[in-house]
Amino acid sequence: MIRLFTRLRDRIRRRLHDFRLELARPDAILALSILGAIAGVLAAVTIIALRLLVEWGQRTLFPGVPPEQYEGLAPELRLLAPLGGGLLIALLFRLTPPDSHRVGVTHILERLAYHQGRLPWRNALVQFVGGAISMISGHSVGREGPSAHLGTASSNLPAQMLDLPNNSLRVLAACGAAAGIAASFNTPLAGAAFAMEVLLLEYTVAGFAPVILATVSATTLTRAVFGDDLAYAVPALTLGHLTELPWILFGGVLFGLVGAGFNALFRTVARQGAHLPEWLRPLLGGLLVGLCGLAVPAVLGIGDDTVDHLLRGEDLVLLSLLLILVFKIIATAGGIGLGLPGGAIGPILFIGAVGGALFGLIGARLGFNAVESIGLYAMLGMGAMMACTLQAPMAGLIAILELTGNPNFIMPGMLAVVAATITAGRVGRRESLFMGLLRSWGMDYRDDPISQSLRRVGVAGIMNRKVTSLPRIATAEAVDTALADNPTWIVVRDTEGPDILLPAVDLARARKEQPDAESFDLLDIPADRRQGAPIDLGATLLEAQQKMAETGADLLYVISQTVPGVPRIYGVIGREDVESAYRL
Repeated sequence: MIRLFTRLRDRIRRRLHDFRLELARPDAILALSILGAIAGVLAAVTIIALRLLVEWGQRTLFPGVPPEQYEGLAPELRLLAPLGGGLLIALLFRLTPPDSHRVGVTHILERLAYHQGRLPWRNALVQFVGGAISMISGHSVGREGPSAHLGTASSNLPAQMLDLPNNSLRVLAACGAAAGIAASFNTPLAGAAFAMEVLLLEYTVAGFAPVILATVSATTLTRAVFGDDLAYAVPALTLGHLTELPWILFGGVLFGLVGAGFNALFRTVARQGAHLPEWLRPLLGGLLVGLCGLAVPAVLGIGDDTVDHLLRGEDLVLLSLLLILVFKIIATAGGIGLGLPGGAIGPILFIGAVGGALFGLIGARLGFNAVESIGLYAMLGMGAMMACTLQAPMAGLIAILELTGNPNFIMPGMLAVVAATITAGRVGRRESLFMGLLRSWGMDYRDDPISQSLRRVGVAGIMNRKVTSLPRIATAEAVDTALADNPTWIVVRDTEGPDILLPAVDLARARKEQPDAESFDLLDIPADRRQGAPIDLGATLLEAQQKMAETGADLLYVISQTVPGVPRIYGVIGREDVESAYRL
């Protein structure tokens, strides 16, 4: 029985090892797609648990008030609920390590840029608890930040346990984030577009296919639990007349300015708030949101009910819309900028809807558009605001299409989205809200085509596997045994200086010239020796390129710690191998 178990364990290990090598290849679309579908299921289970927890918390704490309709709360509760939520989050921050407090989409980008896509479990736990508290207490946050983070972590943590290569962790991060957003909003295509435009910053078949399967599997599971209703049930809104297009173009420019201003305000609050104690920031954020909610109740929570009214052309009062717009921007930029662990996209869509309705109402009074089309302008504002703040025009368009199910939005929406995205990029920086926040922390995210290409491939996918190792002083018998396998490179062990790699052909020539020698000094025989350095089997080609630059090594030998303290050598990779992989 024990022998059978041992054989089964060894067989699983071999299959898993072969699967890791397959994932490291540049054409591992099938393997990544399988993982993407699994990632979608794991993300959906996590998001379902989060949504049920939030809905239960809202029903329990605010009985008699429908979920998300914080306008129905008494004035003192509109202040105390966000303040109490901020206090609980401050307590959470006091009880957890400081490095676990970075959460959301910015945290995912940071881990992709500086940690090969490896997410720590403590941050995911803080995101789950803190995100639930924020949403229950009515903070001006969205579901997508916690959903993206938790979706990523739910697939990323098991992948780390299985020691999958780093290039696959990057794709799985996008799969988890896309699945999390799709599961939260019932928007599979928008989730995929968000992951490609905001996280991966590229569109490739190897990346897109797994992400699509992740969103499909996640949405299927969440629809089975929550149903397949659209987020906003709106009438069939249409463009009144083609002469409105110049007015819509002008509106897109205005939204670009608003989006650039929002991003700048958000970064300023986050940068200045970084000087405060970590536990104090969410407390101040909760107080700020509470004060805004006390003055303008509609700014509390995600605000889906308010957006639904605007899309239907209801509650159209000019001064009221202006106050909601201003206070929502303050509550969102101030609250999330001070560390409340929620998402920014939900409030951004709210700001876009209010701003779009306000713009449409002004246009109706000036005669540029009909009053009946104000709901369409609210939709245009949502798409334009999301696109310009994230610098993701496709995600903005697709999100509104899936949220409302109104295809009449597309043609004028394209005009508004492009105008807003270009304007925001010209006025500010052509980067997303999250990327700008990452840069304000002194970090950067390389997204040039070469870096993107090198991140997609693992060293195990292109390494030369004809390699063996020998000690510096090798016996003739050891040399003969090593050369019998026809290796290309010999890794020389037991050297006092840098690691050395020896061409096997040079050792074979020395052995032929000295047939009676009992041993060979591999650092003394005539050979074209190269300086080498080790690199992990799971590393990407970008990591290999960086390792060569840091160490000055000509070659890297690929190792894995199959036995603690005893690394196994799997192959060799050189600069020309990296360059050849990029050209492919």
